[in-house]
Amino acid sequence: KPGVLTTARVDEIAAKIKTAGKGRKILLDLRDSSGDDAQQGIRLANFFLKQGTVATLEGQKFPTQTFTADPAKFLTDAPVAVLVNRGTYGAAELAAAAILDAKRGDLVGERTFGEGSVQKTIELPDGAALLLTVAKYQSPGGKKIEDDAVTPNVAVEEPNLDSDEEAAPPKGDEPLNKALDLLKAKSA
Repeated sequence: KPGVLTTARVDEIAAKIKTAGKGRKILLDLRDSSGDDAQQGIRLANFFLKQGTVATLEGQKFPTQTFTADPAKFLTDAPVAVLVNRGTYGAAELAAAAILDAKRGDLVGERTFGEGSVQKTIELPDGAALLLTVAKYQSPGGKKIEDDAVTPNVAVEEPNLDSDEEAAPPKGDEPLNKALDLLKAKSA
């Protein structure tokens, strides 16, 4: 479901994973999901990653931080597919990138928005302010999310409903159908 990756939402996802039982497959819909709390994206990714790097944060004058998976927070090794689109933003991008780079599941949909930075506000004497990016998050594979966004390994375009052109009516939810097909092909 679209929305902000808050602590409560990530808690809800954890509860659903814990009650899913063995032999299940997981479809994580991060389309139109946002969130400025990078820790929630890292926490979400950790549900699916037992070990390894989840993300890195670095900047020119910012101490590099590496976020690694905590085996105690790992919840499932069930097959997973993650839906993303251009509305997938911030914390949700961190989770998606970590799952993709760890080859833990398929990302299905469109290239994400591309927001993964730490900014500092500098107030100016005239009352204006300047936002300065001081560090950027990177996927485990080293891609800067702010610069490169997250590109799915299975690209499926969503219909552009904002265009003035007469578009053919969408045939259901194509990214969802593709993700379900991929999951059906995997053994639990």
